[in-house]
Amino acid sequence: MSLQSRIQDVYPEFTQSEKQLADYFLNHLQEVSTSSAKDLAEKVGTSAPTIVRFSRTLGYSGFPALKMDILMSEKSDVMDLTQELTENETVARLVSTMYSHRLATLDHVRGLIDEATTEKAVAALCKANTVYLCGIGGSSIVCQDFQQKLSRIGIRTIHVQDAHVMMTMMTGIQEGDVLVAVSYSGETKEVIETVRIAKEKNATVLSISQLGKTSLNRLSDLQFYVPSEENTIRAGAISSRDSSLFICDTIYLSLVSCHLEENRRVLQQTRKWTSRL
Repeated sequence: MSLQSRIQDVYPEFTQSEKQLADYFLNHLQEVSTSSAKDLAEKVGTSAPTIVRFSRTLGYSGFPALKMDILMSEKSDVMDLTQELTENETVARLVSTMYSHRLATLDHVRGLIDEATTEKAVAALCKANTVYLCGIGGSSIVCQDFQQKLSRIGIRTIHVQDAHVMMTMMTGIQEGDVLVAVSYSGETKEVIETVRIAKEKNATVLSISQLGKTSLNRLSDLQFYVPSEENTIRAGAISSRDSSLFICDTIYLSLVSCHLEENRRVLQQTRKWTSRL
């Protein structure tokens, strides 16, 4: 996902000074890509730490990652799926439209996955005694899928769809445990309150949310981002779900690869057990 697309996604949430910085970045891409944070800060009239914080607000691990994205940028704008539809659409064209939409979505989210953050998430999940998963509505589907995958490789997980029951279950969360919180808006009340409990208990919070200064992003320890493309009739929910599943699958496969032979044996045993049904 290009720098231009990231800035466009969260531009309305920026402060006036951040908008000025964003405008400078967009109008001086070549200069930004070849400058150090210190040199760029002097040109813009700010500080190097501000440049770094701005880069992280956009979902980068730091300013070097932002510069690399400029150099390697590939434009790929995700379309509004509903704008591609016509009245009484044919099945053949629906399939073609959905296929193109999903490819564009996955291309966007691929550019938002930070390698260092993924490695930290895998390390935290490996050490956790229990992994809690929290999501409401469509996000609950993501949690259910991730729970099943983690369980298949022997990671103890807890997920319930009822928000009140989930908050009650949080009484057992401990330091070193992990809460995976999924909320596209980053403002879902039930999710935010569950995260606050986890933070009070010194658990690690891994979040999946849209880019920007959301409450969930501010509270979490490890942030994964999905493209901001939801629209008023919620066709964008398809994209946020696909993006969240892609992130979870990336983490899951990273976990499997850490102890590949052992996990292969566990998966074979799980398959053997389930085949009895």
